[in-house]
Amino acid sequence: MSRFRRPLPSSPDDARLLEVASSLGQQLDLPGLNLRDIRWMEWIPAGRSTRSVPSDWCMFLRHSMILPARMMGKLTVEEWRPIIASSLVFEKKIRRSMRGTTFLLTGLPLIVSLGGTITAAILLQMSWIIFLYPVLLFPLAILGGRRYNADLKRARLEADSQTSSVIGKDALLQVMKKIDMMGLDDIDRLKSGRGGRRLASLPSITERIDNLQGLSSLASFSSI
Repeated sequence: MSRFRRPLPSSPDDARLLEVASSLGQQLDLPGLNLRDIRWMEWIPAGRSTRSVPSDWCMFLRHSMILPARMMGKLTVEEWRPIIASSLVFEKKIRRSMRGTTFLLTGLPLIVSLGGTITAAILLQMSWIIFLYPVLLFPLAILGGRRYNADLKRARLEADSQTSSVIGKDALLQVMKKIDMMGLDDIDRLKSGRGGRRLASLPSITERIDNLQGLSSLASFSSI
C-alpha cells in the first residue's frame, strides 16, 4: 500500500491547532486562508518524488496543514503557534512574492542559452553549434538551483523575523531551542552540514536561533 494511502495519525490537539492557524491567518492578514484539516505526515508528494516534512516547520497542501508526524505529542498547542505563524508567513506571503525570481533564476537562463545557441548556429551556418546547448544547460541548471535554494533559505529566516515582529521573538526562540535538544535526525543533519540537496533550502536550527537572537527587542514588537 502506498505511504500516502495509509490511514494518517491524528492528534487530540488537531481542532485547537486549526483554530490557532485560523486566528494567525487573521493576525497576519491572510484573508484567503482556508485550512480544513491537519495531516501528520513524514513525507509529502513533490512532483514525481517526495520530500520530507521538516521537524521545525509545517507545510500547506491545498486546504490541509501538514505537520511532521515525528513531532506529534512533542509540542504543546502554544508551542506550535509560532512555528505555524512563521510557516504561514513564508508559504503564503514571502514565497508567493518570489515566483518572478524563480523564473529569472531557473527558467530565463535556459531560454536565453537555447536562443543564443540557435541564433549562433544560424548566423554562423554551423548547425553543430546547437549541440552545445546541453553543455550549457547542465551548469546553468545547477547554478540556478543553488541560487534559488539560497534565496529560499534567506526567505525562511526573514519569515522568522517578520513573525517575531507580530507575536514577539521569545515564543519562537524558546521552541526552536526545545526542538534543538530533541536529537532529531533531520535537525542534526542540517546542523552538521549533511543536509544534502533535498534540505539545501532549509536553514539549520542553529541559523534560526542565531537569527532570532540577533533581532533587537524593539524590532520584536514592531508591526509587520
